[in-house]
Amino acid sequence: MHDLKVSGQQAPLTGQPKRKLTGPDSLFWLALVSVAFLVAELTPALLRMPLGPDEMTYIARTSVHASGVSLPPVHGQGMGLLAAPVTLLTTSLTAIRVWMSVLSAIGLFLAVLCWRGLRPLWVLAIAELVLASLAITQNSGVQVYPDWWGALGLLALTGLLLQAVSGTMRPRFVLPLIGLASLVMVLMRPENVIFLMGPAIVACIVVPAWRKLSVLIAMAVGVALGCLEWVVGAYLWFGGPIQRLQYAQQEPPALHLYMALGTQLRYLNGSWYCGQTSGCVSWAHPLETPWWLAFLAIAILGLWAGWHRSAMKASSVLAGVTALWVFLLYAFLVPFGAPRYLLPTLALMAILVADGIVWAVTESREEWRQPATVLACLFVLGGIVSQRVILQGEAADQTKSRVYSEQAAELEKLGVHPPCVIDNTSPAYYIGCQAQWTGMKSEVFLATRTPEGLKYWRRLQLPGLKPLEVFLPATSPVLKKHFQFSPSVVKLLQN
Repeated sequence: MHDLKVSGQQAPLTGQPKRKLTGPDSLFWLALVSVAFLVAELTPALLRMPLGPDEMTYIARTSVHASGVSLPPVHGQGMGLLAAPVTLLTTSLTAIRVWMSVLSAIGLFLAVLCWRGLRPLWVLAIAELVLASLAITQNSGVQVYPDWWGALGLLALTGLLLQAVSGTMRPRFVLPLIGLASLVMVLMRPENVIFLMGPAIVACIVVPAWRKLSVLIAMAVGVALGCLEWVVGAYLWFGGPIQRLQYAQQEPPALHLYMALGTQLRYLNGSWYCGQTSGCVSWAHPLETPWWLAFLAIAILGLWAGWHRSAMKASSVLAGVTALWVFLLYAFLVPFGAPRYLLPTLALMAILVADGIVWAVTESREEWRQPATVLACLFVLGGIVSQRVILQGEAADQTKSRVYSEQAAELEKLGVHPPCVIDNTSPAYYIGCQAQWTGMKSEVFLATRTPEGLKYWRRLQLPGLKPLEVFLPATSPVLKKHFQFSPSVVKLLQN
């Protein structure tokens, strides 16, 4: 790595050797890792994972499948737009998974490419490999969830910001890209303006050398366009921005401080979601803890190495501060464990991890380099293998627990069909019923979010299935029936 210079002396034009396909600054390495990531995504364990509850809400408005499910007011429409080229044509689960996998591989390549010139490409390829090998990365990349795309947007924005303030990329190229990265993050979640973009915005205001109005304007344009989509959606589906904000405030968790640092760390290896009643284990895959400690230690080493090099100092500090910012916000403002929320932190830390590995292998004391090379290989290969084992288990658990289509089939056997309202989004999606979002009571939803109003609906009495509430029109003949369920059906509908 030597001094990781952004640029050096140019070779004479006469007789200048052609760049080798596998040279240290070749795009081949980034492309190779992206292709490997795609191959890892296109495996049966991931392709056959049923849709998750949030996925259904994200694609409900951009799907050929008729559904009465609503996008929660706090969410953005970005994921629905990304999935739309497939969901508007087919309901095939495999098609959706393949499409998202291809997009994820391309997005990973482009996001890391935004750091070109700040690091040699072979160093960036190491960072890409570390990030791509994580279980939560592969699990998220194949699904229709916004966290992975927020991470890619933040990784790209950080690199592009550094390119803009250092002048290593022409304004006519870098400024539109900064706007695009900002737009992607806000489309995914409007609150990403604070949760993800906060350090970049503050840095452009506080650091004297970075005070470029054009950069701030580029970010502002992207944010404004993303917020415009949110406002238009508010008028179309929620009665206006004020009403949408009021609905959003009803969704848990309430906005205040939580001491959830331990929760985020315990569930770093899964499950997909660990709430207070979700039955998660006390510590997910504790044997993986030494690897994560090594991940953190190498990232700190990379930050130290960057601090002592003028060409890397700014990028290392911004990556470290932003990663810490995102982690602390989720650790103290979100009371449940969801490792996908930490993907932006892990994406930026992967850059620092690559810096640490390369420094240890090429710049540490000569007698340390050979052991460092062995340990670095063990770290990278150990992560690839162990994280994949964790991923296989998580994918199996998600496939086993997402029995929503089977639940819908059982309810349809009872005669449940539109018009209907179910307090569980997942079976409602498959049947075509309406469903309220988390935080809104059924009675309030029936009174305010259905044209017929509360008096039109009656609760279907399902003995032994109290957690599941189904509402049908008062004139529905199904309400007069009496049902008896086998233990297996009761268990299925109570999941």
